[in-house]
Amino acid sequence: MSCEDCINRRNFLAKSALAAAALLAAEACGDGQIGPSAVALGEGATISLSDFPGLATVGTLVDIGHQRALVRTDATTFLGLSKICTHQGCETDVRNNRFECPCHGSIFSASGSVIRGPNTGETITPLDHLTTSFDASANTVTVS
Repeated sequence: MSCEDCINRRNFLAKSALAAAALLAAEACGDGQIGPSAVALGEGATISLSDFPGLATVGTLVDIGHQRALVRTDATTFLGLSKICTHQGCETDVRNNRFECPCHGSIFSASGSVIRGPNTGETITPLDHLTTSFDASANTVTVS
């Protein structure tokens, strides 16, 4: 048997690792669109209040992950908000009890209303409100 086209073990492992890394990178890119897909925001995320101590205080904005944030509005109700800027779909950062967009400088209040639009001078809409449901017995909130 001729080994002109044979691959040695080192080359096989190197190429396998490269293929695996490429597959992981492609999977991490999601649906190829900038910002979240409608499916990503449509799926419910249930969080335990004990994992987010800031939610014990009414009026405190808390990043709960999954491109969502929560604000406790009273003892048993919560306001769920998308962290996706309505200007161009960038994910905002939760800082100083407000949303700050790193892409063009937009700032939104803890209720999602626009404090300042993008540095481009365009007008934008408030952040999307999400559906929430509080389970007092489990001390969890589901946001979708």
